[in-house]
Amino acid sequence: MTMDMIQKEGILDVGKADSTFKYEVASRPGGEKIKKCFSCGTCTSACPVFRVEHDYNPRRIIRLVLLGFRKEVLSSRTIWLCAHCYACSAYCPQGVSFADIMTVLQRMAVESGYVSADLPERIETINLAMGELRKEYIKEATAGNAEIFGADILKKLEAKLNEIFGRFKQTQTAVAEKNDKEPEK
Repeated sequence: MTMDMIQKEGILDVGKADSTFKYEVASRPGGEKIKKCFSCGTCTSACPVFRVEHDYNPRRIIRLVLLGFRKEVLSSRTIWLCAHCYACSAYCPQGVSFADIMTVLQRMAVESGYVSADLPERIETINLAMGELRKEYIKEATAGNAEIFGADILKKLEAKLNEIFGRFKQTQTAVAEKNDKEPEK
């Protein structure tokens, strides 16, 4: 069962839950505060990624970690969508740093073989490209060309994000299918 299936069907088989998962996440640098989360949803409402990608739901991801759904979380494409902007942390009443927890989960996904080891580097390349687009936009906006340039850069950004998210969906679908076909250990 993948996180996408959980989202579509709302099915959780608690018999397959790993009660040690939350403790493993909490034992790693960046994951220490995960057990303080009481699922208020403030992180999700503050998240800019959620505004454009509704499959990305920080509260749901933390819930699944706390419930012990290791495979569903680590094989999910959604753990790679975090922008690491820390808006979630700024608003969290419990001081949970969701972005840091995402980094922990991403490392665990690589270590466990759910994704290729070079995925974090590829994502960093994308983040650097996004930063360059942002700098280009700010440069034009502060030069008084925001109206003309803004629409153009937003179209470029939208096309790039659609391309990136499309590839992530394809990669994670392939990984999930591979994991579903392998016998359980």
